[in-house]
Amino acid sequence: MKWATLISFVILISAHFGKSDTNRLCEHFTEVKEEGFKAFVLVALSQNLHESGYEELVLLTREITTAAGACCGENPSADCSKNEAELFQSAICASNEIVNKNNLEDCCAKTGDERHQCFMERKKSIPRHKEVKKTYSAKEKCEAFKDNRLAYTGAFIYRFSRMHIMMQPRIIIDFAKRIGDLAEECCAQEENLDTCFYEKGRPVRNYLAGVTAQSHSLCAISKKYGERVIKAKKVAQYSQKLPQATPEEIGDITQKITSSVFTCCSGDSVKCMKERKQIIEDVCARDDIVSRTKHLAECCKLSIVEKGHCIEHMEPDEKPADLSEKVESYIKDADVCDKFAAGKDLFIGGFLYEYARRHPELSNQMLLRIAKGYEDELTKCCVTENPPECYGKADEKLHAAVQDNLSHFQKICALVSTQGKAAYEKLMVIRYTSIMPTASFEGIRTITYRMGGIMQECCAKDQSKLMPCAEEKLSDLLDETCAENDPATINKNVEACCNDFYSHRRLCILNMKPDTESAPPEFSAESFPITEALCTMSDKDSLTASVKLLYEVVRLKPTVTMEQIKTLTDGFNALKAKCCADENKQQCFETERAAFINTSKGLLTA
Repeated sequence: MKWATLISFVILISAHFGKSDTNRLCEHFTEVKEEGFKAFVLVALSQNLHESGYEELVLLTREITTAAGACCGENPSADCSKNEAELFQSAICASNEIVNKNNLEDCCAKTGDERHQCFMERKKSIPRHKEVKKTYSAKEKCEAFKDNRLAYTGAFIYRFSRMHIMMQPRIIIDFAKRIGDLAEECCAQEENLDTCFYEKGRPVRNYLAGVTAQSHSLCAISKKYGERVIKAKKVAQYSQKLPQATPEEIGDITQKITSSVFTCCSGDSVKCMKERKQIIEDVCARDDIVSRTKHLAECCKLSIVEKGHCIEHMEPDEKPADLSEKVESYIKDADVCDKFAAGKDLFIGGFLYEYARRHPELSNQMLLRIAKGYEDELTKCCVTENPPECYGKADEKLHAAVQDNLSHFQKICALVSTQGKAAYEKLMVIRYTSIMPTASFEGIRTITYRMGGIMQECCAKDQSKLMPCAEEKLSDLLDETCAENDPATINKNVEACCNDFYSHRRLCILNMKPDTESAPPEFSAESFPITEALCTMSDKDSLTASVKLLYEVVRLKPTVTMEQIKTLTDGFNALKAKCCADENKQQCFETERAAFINTSKGLLTA
């Protein structure tokens, strides 16, 4: 492959390439350094060339990076300043091996905009690669890491990028860095490597799962609910983060961010990164805004590589000293209905801005429900004889809804604190199996395990951060689940909740009744794998076994009571304790298992 073609191909992942008469590629290469540039290239290759192997892409990445570095030389190629989309497609199409292996003949037969759209549509159609997970011991991980850290993280980038075709490269690169840092910390130890990877790795795994869910959730919301919901969500977020900003300033920032969401979810990585960079530059250039903030000002001092992540994750600033406690004008002014009638969306958007900047302790979903609740109140009150008297009570109703939501999460935290994460996970297995008994055990276990991790993380935070942490992460998980599965195949109730208002989805699931319409499976003794193997299981496998038992019990009878479940679990634990202490464990389990199954059948088929 020629150097000019290689340089052209690199521009696929340039976040900064813009004007046709400037060498922005060199600027980008300089900013992110050589290894950072290699990572961008590897993500782009792995996401677009799904039929190419890791070693092939590593070699190509090295060649491309060398060629990109030449753009910073004394005589950069003219290809360093050409249109990136055209050059990307030309580079791909110049290699018959890549074209044939990745079935790109149709796209490469087109030209101009048609070819660009073909590439974008093809990327969207690439199936998510569900790679079989290989289990490596901590020793094997450390050997690979110490041998070559870049190869260790590179292999992660390759696998993860193939599994998440539409994810922004910056997110995947951040993940790879965290995976590398974890290995560096654990592999410096001489003992307890497995324990280190498990314990130290828990927050890393939770972070990866949470950010992945958040990324998938945002794209799923944009596709299902459109611009209005994304804009409202961003208004809520940035009104909390920047309470000093005016509604006009928040509106301008969030409109640009909303537009970039749709670009980034389209799979056009180059355009996505260009828009994000432009937004960051525009915001940080606004001295009138930055000078009034604390955290935004700190973020804008960082390098271009760090600014975006910092702004996205920055904490809310302190509220202005002169900000009133309540949104008085929206609950006391006599002309509220006139303003509402003059422009509903604009008026409700203003209410959302004012409420959010006063309440950084609330989740985005709670704020959106409050805005929807206020809108419903006005719709009802503005046709009464005395509207101000009617909507003047709205604040009390909204406050009550907030307290109910906060109380829900506080009760979960109390359970996690007193009985542990596993107790909460078991409770959720019972709950979710009862409302969707036809779902697979793997699906139920994955969801409830992640819920346990979320609540363990969020319950450790200050009370002021509990709701934003818990509800937003749980909602992301729900959004991801609704998008990746066809809820209609589970039951009509789950389908209805997945189609509910965005901010009401989680509450809909929370209030769902047990599914009594789906036919339960036939009672089978094979559903109760109670053997002497229980005696030698690890804590992790033992928990899985007890959770599997709960799953089997509940799907046989979704309306099973907690008293009945306690009877069965107490019986199971007594059986296990008795037989594991027996000299003839096999005989004990065979005898006791038969009695336990008979008892279970009596409770579950009555």
